[in-house]
Formats: sequence, C-alpha cells, structure tokens
Amino acid sequence: MNVKEFRISKLLNPKSGKAVIIPVDHGLVMGNVKGLSDPIETLKSLIDLKIDGTLISPGIAKITLDLFVTRDTPARILTADLPLLSNVPGETREVIGHEIISTVEFAIKYGFDAVKVLLPWGEAEGIQMESIKTVVHLSNECDHWDIPLMVEPVLWGSAIPAEKKSDPELIEHGARMALEIGADILKIPYTGDQKKFEDLVKRLKVPIFVLGGPRMKNVEDILKIAEESIRAGAKGIVFGRNVWQNPKMHDIVRALQDIVHKNIEADEAAGKYGLES
Repeated sequence: MNVKEFRISKLLNPKSGKAVIIPVDHGLVMGNVKGLSDPIETLKSLIDLKIDGTLISPGIAKITLDLFVTRDTPARILTADLPLLSNVPGETREVIGHEIISTVEFAIKYGFDAVKVLLPWGEAEGIQMESIKTVVHLSNECDHWDIPLMVEPVLWGSAIPAEKKSDPELIEHGARMALEIGADILKIPYTGDQKKFEDLVKRLKVPIFVLGGPRMKNVEDILKIAEESIRAGAKGIVFGRNVWQNPKMHDIVRALQDIVHKNIEADEAAGKYGLES
C-alpha cells in the first residue's frame, strides 16, 4: 500500500470498505444555499449521524476544527477550487472563471485526507483550458505531497446541449480525460444502467464515487441510484442537496448507510425509514 492508498482508506468505512460522504461545500459556489444557511449546525448533525466523510471549503475548515478532534469523526476532503458561475453572488449561470482557492499545503496543515477539484466541460474555450490547468496544477501538487486528488468532471457548459448533459457516453469521455490528467479518485454521475456502469467502473481503475446532483423530487430515486451504484462497484456516494435539503435528512442518511454498508435494497430502506412516495 502506498501513501495515497493509505489516505484513501481513511475515507472508507473499515467494515464495508465503502463510504457515505455528505458534502457541505455548496456555499462556496452557490452562496447561502437552501439547507446550508447554517453549515456548522448541518455539519454537527451529520457528524452525529456517523457519516464517513464530508467535503468542506477552506473557510469552513478553519472554524470547525473542534468538531473533528475525536477518532470517530468523518474524513474530510478539501474543496480547493472555485468555478465562478456568476458575477452576482448567489446566482448560477455559466462558468466565467475557474481558480484554485487553496493549497495542498493547507490540506496537510489542517489534516485533510484528500483534495477535490471540479472539471467542468462545455465551457468557452479560454475558460475550458483554465479549468484543465486548475486540475493539472492540483494533480501535480497532490503527487508531490502524496495526497489523493478527487476530480469531479461535470457537463455544465452551454456548448453541451441540455439533452446531452446526462449522456452516458459524454460522462465516460469526461471521466476518462480526468483520469488521464491525473485523478486518483473520480466523482461522477450514475449513468443509469447498472451493468454498463459496472463496466465503466472496471475500465476507469481508480475508486469511483457517485454524485447526487440536483435535488430530486422522489427520495426513492436517490436511494435506487445509491443501491445500483454500489452494486456496480462504486466505492461510495457523495450526496449533498438530496440529503440536507430534505426535512427527513436524518432518515435519508440512515437509509443510505444501510444501502451502502449493509447491502439493503433501496425499497426496503425506504420502507424502513418511512421514505416512500
């Protein structure tokens, strides 16, 4: 086992070898987003629920160290970049700039287990290369310090038609290119077909974590994505808005933990915690 593999193991539940990661870094891009108006209180609740990990921004990291002083607290992944979606705070439109906002040295100083960076695709040409350079820089820094880099390729830009933003082939292209650039971990969408996703996971070789994406109306859908992703070989799920924007956050986390760690089916977990439509 090398140093990066050792650090990746810290993200995973020691019994199941999988992870339920609930990020609270959305305010970095979205501002005072619904469900995270008090990110510290939300984080406290998630820690009490024994999640396996979280993603947080540098600013939140500096004011929450006291929450992570015991051995049984979640792993932390540093969100180290800012893809700016508008020059009006709180609005989300098109990526107009992409910059690194923290350092791998900061991640080490504050005891993080990994670093995360976005790789948006479909942007204007100059911004697209800016995003790629951001990932390249962090990849090189993470290699220098033996810190795992989680890359999240997303199909955000206007160059990609709306009907293609969930296209499995484009998702695979984006993931493959992120891998080639230097990702140690990939955070990608579930492509909708368990067998094809299993094949994709095998081809990509590095640990795969599945993102939750925009808020879904039906909780059962997000539970089903978790079930099929894990059965296809994903190492874990990274679900944010579909968890803390729901008034049944506690029950959703417990259902996800049962699915990911105990191989319980989504329908059974939904019934157990009263999450049926």
